[in-house]
Amino acid sequence: MSLRGNNWDDYGAKTTLDAKLYFNGELLDLEFHLKILIEECKYTDVKLGSLCRDGWDGFFPIPDINYICVPSDIDFYNTIVSKLGKKRALAVILLLKDAGYLVNIINDPIAKVLAERFEFSSSVLRESGAIKAYQDGWRIFDGSINEIHDFELNILTPEMTPRKLPFRFQSSILPYDINVLIGPNGVGKSYCIKSLVEYWLKTGIGEPKYLKQLEHIPFNRPPNISKLILVSYSPFEEFTLDLKTVKLQEKRAYKYFGFRFQKEKGHIGINRNLPSLNSAESIVKAVYDDLKFDFMTNRVKKLPIVSTALMNAFAFDTMALEVSHSVLLGMLPFLLKNINGKKYLPLSPGIAKHITEDQLISACNLEAGVVFIKDEQQCLLSSGQRLFTYIVINVVGELRENSLVVIDEPELFLHPTLEVEFISLLKTVLEPFKSKAILATHSLSVVREVPSKCVHILRDEGYGLDIVSPPFETFGGDMQRISSYVFGDKSVTKPFEDLLVAQVRKHSPERLIELLGDEINEEITMKILRLGRKL
Repeated sequence: MSLRGNNWDDYGAKTTLDAKLYFNGELLDLEFHLKILIEECKYTDVKLGSLCRDGWDGFFPIPDINYICVPSDIDFYNTIVSKLGKKRALAVILLLKDAGYLVNIINDPIAKVLAERFEFSSSVLRESGAIKAYQDGWRIFDGSINEIHDFELNILTPEMTPRKLPFRFQSSILPYDINVLIGPNGVGKSYCIKSLVEYWLKTGIGEPKYLKQLEHIPFNRPPNISKLILVSYSPFEEFTLDLKTVKLQEKRAYKYFGFRFQKEKGHIGINRNLPSLNSAESIVKAVYDDLKFDFMTNRVKKLPIVSTALMNAFAFDTMALEVSHSVLLGMLPFLLKNINGKKYLPLSPGIAKHITEDQLISACNLEAGVVFIKDEQQCLLSSGQRLFTYIVINVVGELRENSLVVIDEPELFLHPTLEVEFISLLKTVLEPFKSKAILATHSLSVVREVPSKCVHILRDEGYGLDIVSPPFETFGGDMQRISSYVFGDKSVTKPFEDLLVAQVRKHSPERLIELLGDEINEEITMKILRLGRKL
């Protein structure tokens, strides 16, 4: 491991070092930092430089001082175990004095004291990657299960009143992999999502200094997620687009997919073709991620996951990208398929071994998106099918183990049948990555696919925001019952009811039924008779 000084300042403490890993003299493509907290020291780089000038050779353990460290990426542990084996990897983290292992496995008293220092929470655990590494990295050595645990999101209403939103992800039988936020428009579903994102990233309303002023604690315990992926195809949302301008080192902790994009000078643009472009970018990322992390034990292959999941939705032979510059493909042009005057490159794991990622991107028209080919012809998909395939591809391209996928109103472009199909596809891609999802929706079809403890109803009946779970089981439940409880259908007068009331007042119930004849069903007949008794 090679460490280099880094002047990154987290609230008055500088504990971050740039890190690189070499195996047998070859640099591994893994971007991460090592955070080292030294006893009675706020500037790690300066202290290590001083030790070197006093004769330290730079090899760990650091002599004659107390310290602990945390890597910024949990993949550090999987990497060294896959490359060295568990026994030798354990020797490495003991030399480094890994905080997670010393605190959770050994119960080291010195490590516990250092982990309670303000600099540990404010600097070492400033960002989500280090939090995840500290919470769960040690589990690879004791064999315990690494999965997303339940947590409570504490949001602040516009009246600055805290409300608890308990996300449930752990169950031995029922599918707790998806939680749902549901309620009328304007009640706060998007605000809850925005709060979750910014609280977790510690930006915007989640900035630690701002929260300290409010004396507000956003979570009952920090969510142990490795990445947050947000999907929103509403033209009115205002979620964080990226982390380019945010004071965070780990820019890959968050990914946004939607119609909005960052223009020059801070302006926001809208591009309806972004889902298509993103799908091509994501499938390319999946292909090269599969090669890049091929050495990792039990690493899930992304390209087969996407292909298998989508084949359950509709029939196709292969996924492909439209090629605009075949000369850049090196040895691969013989694989091209010519369809209606355009050239397409079928996607397979072997592509990454023959050309670089940059070469593939330059050769293809990514704006055409991912294309599906069946019997040497391009599959014709509905707009809804295209959108949910794009969402699946985009999500898988960015997924890491223990990711949290948040989707705002997935039903916007899907009819009820596709909504249920989409939930099935989402579950299929989440499971291999031990990942979970939160959906903000109005869809009763979606709610019926989720256990009641994972359904969170947001409503305001004149006394401020309230968040409750249904008092009955929603998983496989009755749609009308769910609708009545969530949206208060029974208290809302419907247009057809107004018409019936007027006609019952004009005619007797029996005469009205006679006049309507076979234009009404049995349910309306019973309603007319009930109105007759009431009126």
